[in-house]
Amino acid sequence: MNTTRRLPRPVGARIALALALVVTTVAACGAGSTPSSPPTAAPTPTPIIVRVETPEDAAALVLATDQRFQDVTKLNPDIIGASAWWTSEPRNGGGFVITVTIGWGDCPAGCISRQVWTYEVTGDGRVTLTGETGDPMPDAPLQP
Repeated sequence: MNTTRRLPRPVGARIALALALVVTTVAACGAGSTPSSPPTAAPTPTPIIVRVETPEDAAALVLATDQRFQDVTKLNPDIIGASAWWTSEPRNGGGFVITVTIGWGDCPAGCISRQVWTYEVTGDGRVTLTGETGDPMPDAPLQP
């Protein structure tokens, strides 16, 4: 019996590739122009399509949108006192709904305060903030 195994794609590598394409596209837009050149129409940028196949793919795109999300990990129900996590649900029509929660203030007891963001991520990698609720984030560093 001949079976084929699909190896997981590293999410970080795909995001790095997408960002490299953006940088290349932006750099190419300015290539060949000199101050004495006559103005030309700006080239139309090519949209970058990222295939979102797993909740981890979708979460990686969401977490990259906000520096406050740098320490957020997937919710592990076995951990007591977690202060920053994400969860996912499948989205109708493909993609995922990613919910990011950051809590602070006595998190071993369940966090006194928390902020929650909800994002929709389509199958082609478009990320849209659809909701934000909770307590205002403090200006000082958070104390879990």
